[in-house]
Amino acid sequence: MPKIPTAKQDSASTSGPMGSAGHPNVLKRNQACHQCRRRKLVGLSFLPGSAGAQEAPKNRYEKLENRINELEAMLKDQSSPGASKSSQSSLSPPPAHSPTLQAYSGATISTPPSAFHSPNLGVPQTYQPSSVNVNFTGLSASPKSFISSVENHPELVAIPTAASEVQSAAASFLSPGLGYDVFWPGWPRDLPSPGLVRHLVEAFFGFHPHAGRLFHVSTFVSALNLPPTHPNFPSRALLHAICAVGSLYTMAVFPTPPPDKSMAAGRSEGAGIRGESFNHSPLPDEIFGNRYKQKDHIDSFAEKHAKLARQTAEEQLWAGKKLIECVQALLIITWWYWCNARYAFMTIAQAIRASIPLGLNVSSPFFPISDSLRAPSLIPPPGDVVDDEVRRNTFWLLYAMERMGGCSNGWAQSLDDQDVSQLLPMKGLNFDLGALWSGSERQHALGNDILLLHPEDQVDSFSLYVKGSILLSRVKAYNLRFRAKRFTGDPACAYASSYAEVWEKDSDEARDGAADPRRTSGFIEIDHIASMFRQSFPHQLRNPIRDGSVDSHLYTACLMPHLCSWLRVRFQILEASRGVLDLIYAIRSTSFDVTLLDFFCAFCWFMAGRVLVRFWQAAQEANSDEQTLTLRAEVEYIIAALAKLGERVPLAHRYFLMLNEVSAKTCGVNPL
Repeated sequence: MPKIPTAKQDSASTSGPMGSAGHPNVLKRNQACHQCRRRKLVGLSFLPGSAGAQEAPKNRYEKLENRINELEAMLKDQSSPGASKSSQSSLSPPPAHSPTLQAYSGATISTPPSAFHSPNLGVPQTYQPSSVNVNFTGLSASPKSFISSVENHPELVAIPTAASEVQSAAASFLSPGLGYDVFWPGWPRDLPSPGLVRHLVEAFFGFHPHAGRLFHVSTFVSALNLPPTHPNFPSRALLHAICAVGSLYTMAVFPTPPPDKSMAAGRSEGAGIRGESFNHSPLPDEIFGNRYKQKDHIDSFAEKHAKLARQTAEEQLWAGKKLIECVQALLIITWWYWCNARYAFMTIAQAIRASIPLGLNVSSPFFPISDSLRAPSLIPPPGDVVDDEVRRNTFWLLYAMERMGGCSNGWAQSLDDQDVSQLLPMKGLNFDLGALWSGSERQHALGNDILLLHPEDQVDSFSLYVKGSILLSRVKAYNLRFRAKRFTGDPACAYASSYAEVWEKDSDEARDGAADPRRTSGFIEIDHIASMFRQSFPHQLRNPIRDGSVDSHLYTACLMPHLCSWLRVRFQILEASRGVLDLIYAIRSTSFDVTLLDFFCAFCWFMAGRVLVRFWQAAQEANSDEQTLTLRAEVEYIIAALAKLGERVPLAHRYFLMLNEVSAKTCGVNPL
């Protein structure tokens, strides 16, 4: 039975085709019904700059048209040659008297390299970032000269000049109201704006000594230029970590307060851990510093992103996503913790243990003899030479970080040297070019001669840096395990009378010969390697300072054998301390910004100063005025060097305070 048509159906059926001009309900093209117009007007009333529902529709339309015209004019000005001049006049520089920014009063923000811009990200065609070469290693000699223009970043606000402005400035960086949801679809909301991220990436690659080895620069930039939803876009954990470390080298974000100020504020006034009074937080003695934070403590920009990086890395590790990048993120977080005198032992341990299931610590053919123990790697084989070398460099930087950080404590390492069979890194030039290895047989960690033999086609400053960390590891392992190995009858730790004369000719110490570790074959071997390590460097790599330029990796490698002297034998520590002092003299005689050195240098400088304080005290007790004056001058020079390094590296600032305190307590003189 046919259905009875409704009135609406009847009218539609009798009106002819849709859109015929004869029907009264059919609208012309580009017209809207009254109900649709009413909805649009209600929505427009909530837009910024709208006058509200009480305003006449005509005024609202005019205001919106004016707003659109203003935005179009701003976009045209942005792309015009004179845009930078006009916008520069609208920004007020921070006052020179600002205590926090006084050292950077002449600096501005660098523009992201043009390679960071990608049309695939939905950026308007009128947006044209200024052209900058993507040669990060040659940006400038110091972050103080990290100069371009803040005004080329519309998402960067004026630099805060007072502590009260920090929170609002940080909020503006992360505010979704900046409009990057329109221009950058899919951009993670917990990351800063794309322009700020690229600026921090540029700072990270331009100034951090290890950035160019942890990543292949052009490959990373290509990945960053992909849409945020692309599977090869860098991990959020990685970008958060880079934001934290990159903030050390720029004024774009407010710096993290020094630990002695931020941590001490959270305790009861005048009371330390044991009830003593204090002027700064004794973080070297307290690894649980967060317990003293105030309840209303607001994390700095870097603290916020360090926490987000660790949280995101752990989530992605559990989910099995971007595993290599998660390990890299944990390493970068450790660098930030270490730089800021924070507790980093657990973070680097997590990172290096996570690298083992990924197979980063081994290379063929060093596999177990049992097929049942040949656990496959959790990640597929590397796709190309660059991927393979990035994995290898990642492991060695993890290894070096843990070994250097472990020099300040007596705790066991997270990975035994006997479980490391990875090849040593290739030269940096080959890595940058992504070239296949075509030289002689590559050295690996299990080689007996790797610390004193350096093939010309394989060695550079970074490989010497890695070898120095291996030397530190061997010295510490012998120190920690000597008594246990001697108990089990290890020949390398057993007393041998044939080695007695090696030390008796140089020392008058009366010790039980059978209990003296220096009369063992294992100790003699380590001592020989440590004393010959720097002398074995190729001739062109023996001096880390040439023509005023400093190789940070080589400089750190030259410090490492001196530190081994403090760890292994007593009567050479004065010579080792003055060897470190010579390296401090050398680098401070140049215009190089010492704040760009590896953070491990701060620890080496502090150790040298602490040893010299002990000899200074002995000279005072012996009434040797000449030695007292000499040693005091040496200690004061190291304190001044640590103070300079501490301008950007809070860890060095901590060592500066500690060495000054040790000098005052031991010798009765406060060098400050």
